[in-house]
Amino acid sequence: MLIKRGDRAELSGSYNYNYDCLPYMIDMSSLNCNTAARAQVFRDVRFAVNLMSAQKKEVIDQKFDEVRSSPTPLPVVDGILIDQFIEKHTAVNGTVAFVSSIAEVPKAVGKFLDRHDLPKRFVTGKSDAVARLDWPEDWQMECRSARKTDLVSVTDAVCAVAESGTIVVASSAKVSSTHMFLPDNHVVVLNVGQVVRHLDDALQIGSQYILKESRGFHMITGPSKTADVEQTIQYGAHGPRRLHTIILDAN
Repeated sequence: MLIKRGDRAELSGSYNYNYDCLPYMIDMSSLNCNTAARAQVFRDVRFAVNLMSAQKKEVIDQKFDEVRSSPTPLPVVDGILIDQFIEKHTAVNGTVAFVSSIAEVPKAVGKFLDRHDLPKRFVTGKSDAVARLDWPEDWQMECRSARKTDLVSVTDAVCAVAESGTIVVASSAKVSSTHMFLPDNHVVVLNVGQVVRHLDDALQIGSQYILKESRGFHMITGPSKTADVEQTIQYGAHGPRRLHTIILDAN
């Protein structure tokens, strides 16, 4: 069946089914079932729109203009931001640990590795602040891109979001995005002052990183998981199975 502009369809009944808004012809015989069904939905929508009066269309257009011009509604995030972040972060199976100085980060990482029976070996970026810390001599720290055989990566955070428990990490020529995807365990170092209220705030900060030196930024909300198989949550589906945040709070 070939449908042309201006033709009537069987579903139109006594109405003039107007296809003037369809800029091309559709050969239904050349479409598969899914595509044909999709085309039918679009035709039905166009039919309903064409039945509207000019006054009703004007009201709908006015409502759309009001929505587009109004400020974006943001969820209320009350209380102390770091507390809100921890609540959301742990709700999606992320874990946290606090340190009072940057020098305590290696010890906190060591506790995480011991808890999960992991070797004292990890990868990090060449410009990460963690690479400049005083790590134990018997540990193996490598500043390079991650491989699928790596078990742990340690990175700095750009910021974190109290609204959703999301952590934002930037990648660059010196910090590979592989650190966020390949190792089974991702450890992130976050300063308590880096926690922002909303995702909108994080997007603004991330965009500034891109303008300066970053290739992009990654927004991570909990460890990787899926429920595709029998609706059972499985961790580590498309990235780290554990996400651990070490929070630096000097106060």
